Amino acid sequence: MITGDTATNTTNPALQKMLRGDTSTLNLRYIKDRKSIEGLADFINRDSVKVLTFVEPAHASIFTYLLEELGKVRDRIEVLHLDLWSNGAPELIELLGKAFRANAGSLLEISLRCRLGAKFIAELLPYMPNNLEVLDLSENILSDKVFLEPLMDFIRCSELHVLKLANCAIRSETLEELASRLNSNHSPISLEALEGIDLSSCDEIPKSIRSHLKDPPAKTRKDLMGYGNIGHPPQRDAAVQYLDYLKSALLMHKLVGARVRVWWPATSDESRSGFAGRFWPAKVLRVNPIDMILVVEYDNQEVDRVPCKFIQPEAPFLYGGGVNPNFLKSMFGTCYYAALSKELTSRPQPIPMVTQIPTSSSLEGDCVATTMHSGMEHMNNMCATVDSNMGMCPPMDHCDPSYYCSSQTTDTWPVQITNNVHSMTPISNNGVNGGQMIQGEAMNTGVVMAPTRHSQGQKRIPGKHDDHSNSLNNSKRPHQYDDGASGESRLENGDGKTVASDQLTGRGDITDGTTVKHGRGKRSRNSSQNSSTKNDNYDTSKAYDFIPKMLDELTMSSSRRGCDVYYPADLSHIATDCGKNVETLVGLDISFSGNILEPGDVCEFRDPLDTDGSDPSDYIGVIKSVNNREPLYKVICVYQDNEEEVELDSTDVRRLTMLPWHLWVSFVMAVERHILLSKRLIETAILHTTLSECLLCVKKRDPIKPFKGTPPNPLEMPLQLLTEYASEIKSFSSGHPRLALLRYTRGEDAESMENLRFQIRKQQQKIDALLEIYEAIRLELEKERDLNIELQAKLNCVVCFEKRINCLLNPCGHFNFCNACADNFSNCPICRRKIMRRQVLSVD
Repeated sequence: MITGDTATNTTNPALQKMLRGDTSTLNLRYIKDRKSIEGLADFINRDSVKVLTFVEPAHASIFTYLLEELGKVRDRIEVLHLDLWSNGAPELIELLGKAFRANAGSLLEISLRCRLGAKFIAELLPYMPNNLEVLDLSENILSDKVFLEPLMDFIRCSELHVLKLANCAIRSETLEELASRLNSNHSPISLEALEGIDLSSCDEIPKSIRSHLKDPPAKTRKDLMGYGNIGHPPQRDAAVQYLDYLKSALLMHKLVGARVRVWWPATSDESRSGFAGRFWPAKVLRVNPIDMILVVEYDNQEVDRVPCKFIQPEAPFLYGGGVNPNFLKSMFGTCYYAALSKELTSRPQPIPMVTQIPTSSSLEGDCVATTMHSGMEHMNNMCATVDSNMGMCPPMDHCDPSYYCSSQTTDTWPVQITNNVHSMTPISNNGVNGGQMIQGEAMNTGVVMAPTRHSQGQKRIPGKHDDHSNSLNNSKRPHQYDDGASGESRLENGDGKTVASDQLTGRGDITDGTTVKHGRGKRSRNSSQNSSTKNDNYDTSKAYDFIPKMLDELTMSSSRRGCDVYYPADLSHIATDCGKNVETLVGLDISFSGNILEPGDVCEFRDPLDTDGSDPSDYIGVIKSVNNREPLYKVICVYQDNEEEVELDSTDVRRLTMLPWHLWVSFVMAVERHILLSKRLIETAILHTTLSECLLCVKKRDPIKPFKGTPPNPLEMPLQLLTEYASEIKSFSSGHPRLALLRYTRGEDAESMENLRFQIRKQQQKIDALLEIYEAIRLELEKERDLNIELQAKLNCVVCFEKRINCLLNPCGHFNFCNACADNFSNCPICRRKIMRRQVLSVD
């Protein structure tokens, strides 16, 4: 006689045969008898089955039993594939929902190829776990629009990366509606691929975006974002370009009014080389998401149009070592970060709602109706369990570094603006044009503008001289980025009327059809500080009026999915620095972050002779050698014509880190979504880890000859993660001079002979530099003086050399004499023809 415990532990031999142990995959294909899968729940729990495939059972009752068994499993299944013909019975919704909820903490992929209708899918979507990354709804009948609203709710509230809709009989009007809903979305999303549908003929998508949907995503990202892909590139025909555009637009709107750094590419043009190969600080005035253009204003009030591939946030490290405490804010846009925190502070905390998941009887028309009951008595319990209700899970690698590299080089911006770019100017409550907020169809064709005293909803027409190649060859405009538009692009307002070109920049001193010229003098660091001060007082009431709409979207989507959402009261608890970096990973104190460099490392440095703060730019160099005392680093200026070598104090150097645009977008989308939905990225350690997986540094170069020819954009150099670099070096030598030096400020020990020598040497370097500048100016003045004398001599009479030429001889026409000398000739001294008439002209 078999006891109860022994019977419970007996393994079903049929299940054991269908289990593939090396991959923890259980394949249940063409099951004919329910006995073959009896004890499935216990089998999954005992054998740690992670992947379950269920294909075409002989009877519907077998499928029902399978779902009942899955409902008894707790967070075991990671991948669930269901492929069968289902009658879409309403009772299956509850069974599927119970199975999904039971594995909500582990499910990452669901494939539901069950020939279900749109109404059934609409009722089932609220049950999908929020941490799901791949959802395959292929082979279902989704011809109706009824599933779109629940699908958008799921996209907003989940970690969905890939959505598959192949062979779903989706009509063209349904695709148009899907694109329209995606365009009007204000919430951060993680969606990276839409497989199985063709959006190339969808009118809701801008034409310039549609034209690239068939291209390899690696190519378009290289062209628009300035870097290539490492490893497995994104799949073609997955609308990657469209989703990149949507997420880039969301980030670009947040950056309006923010401080960024603009890279000026290296060039062999002598008129540009003095300012190229550096990062220059600027403020974003307005953006054009379609063409990936940001209009920025430098600290000297000059306006420029810059492709996003040349934009970087503030540096994560400080000069001399340490982390930038506001780095995360700069990635979001400092003004947007402050506006979001202010909105969260002013927004009342919502009352928790006990939400009923919609059933088939509550579904009518194009929406899923939900019945919500609120009660204060549930407040404490809901606060304690909100995380589990939202299906939390550790963040997956949504910004996989294997997608990115920079093995190729490009110095031109390939985007061509071939169609009109429109801009929408919303009307505020008082009827006055305010700052721009793109919504609905306007997201397709908007140029978002920061509210300045110049901008009154006006746009600038890119003139015929705005061609990028012309700007490279025109020495009068050596530093102007441009959009590469061939011919003349025109902007139109809502009435279809063209507007003046100086209206786009919002500056009255810019003439029609011309680009803004950059002066050749240094930009003032003091002006940078003033601009930063003005930036802190930036008017966000109009530029970020989409924040309440975004929060309302998330609230409504969460409530329709049966989840309460609790926004943080503010963002003061969020880590804003890069605490996990090369130095901290090898065990050093965080104060050394970004400052322990070795020969071959690529670094940033500031001008050591710029004591008055007149040069706000960041130079790029390669460490050639490390000295035993200050100045500690000998650096090769790789973007200078002669690759000048300079010796720099450790307080003027930091590690160069790069953030490719696509990683920037993915990181901001993920962090903001987790912050607002109270997910795990708000934890400091996890946030630091995720950030370190997005930041890249340039691989070590040859310290003797780093580059052959003109160095490329740093994003086009071979890159690696900070974590990868840390794993390579493992630890810094204890004999590194930077670790041996005492951290004290030169000048505190005024009686030290070594300190006095250091100060004298530094002052002598400044004097030598000033003498070189003085000598160059003196030579230039002498040349100008000689040229002026030569020109003046050509204006005097060729006979007396004293008076100005003012007499024209006829009929020979020679004009080389003054009237006093001409009166003494009867024949022309030059051609010897008889003078018939002398005509005196006024030349003053």
